[in-house]
Amino acid sequence: MRGGEQSASVSRLLKLLYWQIYRHPRVTPHVAAVLLSFCRNYLALSLPRYIRRGRPPTMAISLVEHMGDIVAAEPIARAARQRFPGHRIFWVLRPAYAELAAAYPPVDRVVTVRCLTESMLLRATGAFDEIWDLHHRGRVCERCCVPVVKPVPGLDKDTYFGFGNLITAQCISAEIPPAPGGPVLAPPPRAVARVDRLGLPGRFVVIHCLSNDDTKEWPAAGWQRLVATITRDMLVDVVEVGLRPLVIGRDGKRVRNLCGRLSIMETAEVIRRAALFIGIDSGPAHLANAVGTPGVVLLGRYRGLDDYMPYSGGYQDGSTADLLRAGSALENLPVETVLMAATGRLRVGGVRADQPQAAHPL
Repeated sequence: MRGGEQSASVSRLLKLLYWQIYRHPRVTPHVAAVLLSFCRNYLALSLPRYIRRGRPPTMAISLVEHMGDIVAAEPIARAARQRFPGHRIFWVLRPAYAELAAAYPPVDRVVTVRCLTESMLLRATGAFDEIWDLHHRGRVCERCCVPVVKPVPGLDKDTYFGFGNLITAQCISAEIPPAPGGPVLAPPPRAVARVDRLGLPGRFVVIHCLSNDDTKEWPAAGWQRLVATITRDMLVDVVEVGLRPLVIGRDGKRVRNLCGRLSIMETAEVIRRAALFIGIDSGPAHLANAVGTPGVVLLGRYRGLDDYMPYSGGYQDGSTADLLRAGSALENLPVETVLMAATGRLRVGGVRADQPQAAHPL
């Protein structure tokens, strides 16, 4: 972005923020915090250009949220390292997801921002020598209400699944070549040690039932029947993860509730140790794909599409997961269909090489 274009872009963003404060004064504290954080980040990123000669150039990947989107984009970090071997690579995102991008080997440093608007300000001011902005046109911070502007025709926050899976749409939005392969994630030693202390069973199934979008959810009655069958008939323990529980309110015989007790990377490590992941389209499903745990993922109609594809790698090609499609609202997916897929994956998958032997046979 040339100097004149940068000035115009910054001016546009500041004007939009001004009018948002004028129309909705209650957002003033948020906007003030965004501008303060932006100034702090901009100085920290820009000052080395002037006080340290011979510094390596900088390259940033900007994707501030959500968990599933950031996990799906992991191959883009590897593509960035291959394309810019001499650059310092940054990932711009919100603090809640910092540990995730920090675990990607190609990423040298994470830059935490208050919201999407701050990431747009960093891009507009040229804080980095190169930046890949993975956000889709029309995305906004709900409080700033400043939309992302992109020249890619037809692709926006509502239509991106019409262009392929998540990472394909991200690459198109950033106007970069497709990043091959699926996501790969290795939980760090600290997360592994923390999970070691949980005393998990030798063989278990992980479930994740709730999303930040209720159109992706399956009825609680279906989950309850599924868990009862797995624990009673298959003699396999079940562990529920996520922010809050739907099925397992408290620990009991063959059931464990870890909801709200784990960090993102600890959740990834719990899923990595599982014999099977069963869940809806959500961040933990992307974690399961990235750590290589076999999966059964429940998919209904979303954004008007019956066959949208969130995943790449083994979860896309079916080698490590069964994607069960309702063909309509997810509530119409039969419990029997999920049970059949889970039984098949547990029998065919056996015990993975990186797991202890099962305490209970199927």
